[in-house]
Amino acid sequence: MKGIIKNSVLLLAALSLGSCNDWLDVNEDPNNPTNVAPEFVLPAAQASIVASVGSDMAIIGGLWSQHWTQSNASSQYRNIDSYDLNPSDYNNMWTEFYAGGLNDLEDVKIKATASGNNNMVLQAIAVQSFGYQMLADFFDKIPLTEALQVETIKAPKYDDGPAVYAELLKRLDAALALDFNNGKSTAVASDLIFGGMSADNQIDHWKRFVNTLKLKLYLRQTASSNSAQAIAAIKAMLDANTPFLEDHAALTKFVDEPNRSNPLYETNVRQLNTGTNLRLSRTLMTYLQANNDDARLAAYFTPGPTGQSGLEQGDFNNTTIAPGTPSVARMTATDPFYFFSIDEVYFLLSEAYLRIGNDAKAKEFYEKAVPAAYAKFNVAFDAKKIAKGGVYEYPSTGTMEAKLKVIMYQKWVAMFRQGYESYLDQARTGYPEKSPVRSTATSYVPGQWTVSEESVIGNELPKRLPYTSASRDGNINAPAAVPVTAKVWWMK
Repeated sequence: MKGIIKNSVLLLAALSLGSCNDWLDVNEDPNNPTNVAPEFVLPAAQASIVASVGSDMAIIGGLWSQHWTQSNASSQYRNIDSYDLNPSDYNNMWTEFYAGGLNDLEDVKIKATASGNNNMVLQAIAVQSFGYQMLADFFDKIPLTEALQVETIKAPKYDDGPAVYAELLKRLDAALALDFNNGKSTAVASDLIFGGMSADNQIDHWKRFVNTLKLKLYLRQTASSNSAQAIAAIKAMLDANTPFLEDHAALTKFVDEPNRSNPLYETNVRQLNTGTNLRLSRTLMTYLQANNDDARLAAYFTPGPTGQSGLEQGDFNNTTIAPGTPSVARMTATDPFYFFSIDEVYFLLSEAYLRIGNDAKAKEFYEKAVPAAYAKFNVAFDAKKIAKGGVYEYPSTGTMEAKLKVIMYQKWVAMFRQGYESYLDQARTGYPEKSPVRSTATSYVPGQWTVSEESVIGNELPKRLPYTSASRDGNINAPAAVPVTAKVWWMK
């Protein structure tokens, strides 16, 4: 095996958490055997995917979603906040995906297939597909069909974005079609997400995970040339009463120790020896304050000496605001990592029903999603906010666009620390809208996204990550370099 297995330290190894590079301190040791049983590989592989998504992607997602912005007293993320990215910036993340989690999940899949434990095969395909989708959403073209075959394919081809999605959906459908009554599909106790369940319950939860991931894949395509097919597939799933997740799908086994904590906290706080790099963006602040949503603002940010205060997005060169004034993003060592939070699932279902013309169900799931978003952060919810005349009322008599706008705005606010989802949603739907003015202008509409004050790409919002040098060096099949303004295939 060519992955990140060290020995049979098992779950302890899987929970050796840190930055995207060393969050899992389980690099292959040539002095130890590499033919490790798949139940020991699985948790390390799951945690490796979490390491990549939950650190680098969470940081850039929160910045590009305008939940937070770079502090004007430090410089760690200035390149991201100004959209000034280089091909080498995400080499480590790319390598962690391909040499780490994706590769080890392939090993799990092969060995579990051989043993007949289709429960474990399902888990490997589910998390591997989640990882591939995250890569495809940030980079567009990625190695997939020829990936992870280094012994026979040294330079894998890059599959086009639509082909990646089609292949992932094919793999997910094949996983759901496996025989789970073969007498060999036993419970996997080492599973970090749904461990500790009976085999039947665990299989049911992973099937729901796969169905939820499929729904997200279809919704991603609703602004693309594949829109009609995607909406038809969504309708088929909903008409068939397909079971989706009914609670968080999360990794929660973090502890407040070096290399064992939540990857966002480990990367942004512990490894940098400071917790103040990420400050409240005025974009989010204005929206929450305009809607008297101070409770969520307090749950997300620690106020400065003058109370809750935000910086304009990308205004990290501002010397007129005291460095300690802007509010600091809250994050702790034991925060969960959500593959899917339940509020996200409800927002997905609300949009899905809206897309197929079932307004009653769209409203129903919207009105489940908003309270769940508050509950995720232990914030008391006032039902008046979504009642008739409330600031977050679902516009039942409005147009489809008006309804979509309300759903996406609330999902944006809810995806704090999952900002990659709201960033990608905005690129697909256009909500929140892009503001024509700065957030300090009198005509500014609270919550509309502003271009970074230090943007290096003019009056545009970024759409993607550049292909990494690690992915392009030595691979003749790598795509030509593209700017961060180049849209991914499914974007609006």
